Amino acid sequence: MSKNWELSKRLFLKEMPEIQNPLWIHTASVGEFNTALPIIRELKKEHKILLTYSSPRARSYLEKFSEEYDALYPLPADLPFLIKSFEERIKPKALIILERELWLSLIKFTKAKKILINAYAKGTLLERLLAKDFNLIITRTQKDAEIFKGFGAKKVKTCGNLKLISEHTPKSLGLPKGNYIVAGSTHEGEEEIILRAFKELNLRNFKLVIAPRHVERSEKVKELSQSFGFKTSLYSEKKAGWEVLIIDKLGLLRDLYAYAKVAIVGGTFVPVGGHNLLEPAYYNTPVVFGRYTHKVKDLKEILLSLGLGFQANTTEELKELLRFLIFEFEIPSVDLKEMGRKVKECYLKAIREELSFS
Repeated sequence: MSKNWELSKRLFLKEMPEIQNPLWIHTASVGEFNTALPIIRELKKEHKILLTYSSPRARSYLEKFSEEYDALYPLPADLPFLIKSFEERIKPKALIILERELWLSLIKFTKAKKILINAYAKGTLLERLLAKDFNLIITRTQKDAEIFKGFGAKKVKTCGNLKLISEHTPKSLGLPKGNYIVAGSTHEGEEEIILRAFKELNLRNFKLVIAPRHVERSEKVKELSQSFGFKTSLYSEKKAGWEVLIIDKLGLLRDLYAYAKVAIVGGTFVPVGGHNLLEPAYYNTPVVFGRYTHKVKDLKEILLSLGLGFQANTTEELKELLRFLIFEFEIPSVDLKEMGRKVKECYLKAIREELSFS
């Protein structure tokens, strides 16, 4: 899909979906959509769903889930007249926004009831400006709730993190049988740390799979892996005999984690703040992360309490931790699914109650 085609929709509202009175749900990109999907599925049983998104690269992935919504459209440019025109044409019952998609015009210039879900607070000026405009904010933690209340939010409820919900059935990706270390959502600077640790461990019966957060970096990561002397392939090349596989396709990470004996979650060894630490844990897989976890503190605390989370701050610590998890670690029995079920029930109850108010 061309960038110009996306831009024309965002700026001129071309090819608007023919949908009226939907529940308008907005996510940023692929990860946020996957997080919200269990909630979207339930709400679709009761409402027409219009799904909007911010990231142009998300569209091809979202189109694969067309049964989960009634219409898909890129979020219009955040200009008051465009947002007003978009809302007037679709007349949504309500607008549900996921996490931190705090667009000023989207929130200030829509008249529909607004609900913010899976919310977490950073104490920013934008949060202070927009908190009062939401009819309901559902937060991950009580601490987040207290911050939003301090900003004058009308109604705040704490239900936990939506990422605790997992209804995903992993698909086969055609990888050969074997032992895998899977490094997911990695950023520049992290692959070198992981590759070096893997090299020094010299695990002849293990393979390493790396899924960069941004797939456009896959060729560069392949070259880096080859510089360490590894036989390396891109997933799309479908070559045999590799020691390191680089994933160059979106939407495979949750399926990849099903293969992992040990998982490493990126965005934590460089100051990004972390990505979804829980996805590997649904398979009772030990999860390794670095020191930069400020965006996923609550998920880190859950993993630590369950005995499935492990922090490594240096390449040497990562190497020794991987050695321990592969050869000595006994996996505890945990029930993340039950925790997720309770979170899901809490969100749906709060949303349905808010939507039922006239």
